[in-house]
Formats: sequence, structure tokens, C-alpha cells
Amino acid sequence: MRAILPVLFAGGSFAGAAILGLLLGIVATQRLNVPLLAPAGLTLGLIVGGYAAFALLAKSME
Repeated sequence: MRAILPVLFAGGSFAGAAILGLLLGIVATQRLNVPLLAPAGLTLGLIVGGYAAFALLAKSME
């Protein structure tokens, strides 16, 4: 069970960052009336989430 925890945390951080980026992009789109901010927020969330997940998994392998 202990070996699966880093994978679960990495997946959670990836999904959380993607969802947060999308939500921030939607809010920015509504306030600034620029339709491309929602996909940009999702993309940025995916990049940040991927980096965080990779860093978590790399740290757990040490």
C-alpha cells in the first residue's frame, strides 16, 4: 500500500492543477471577455500539474 501512495498523490496533484487552471481560465474569460483564456488556463494547469507529478514521483524514487 505504501508504494502506491506517491502515484496517488502525483495523480491528484496533476488533476488538481489542471482543474484549477481551467477554473481560473474560465473566470478570467468571463471577466476580461477573451475566449482563449479558458484553454490557456487549462494548458498552463496541465503543464504545472505534469511538472508537479513528475517531481513527486522522482522524489519518491530516491
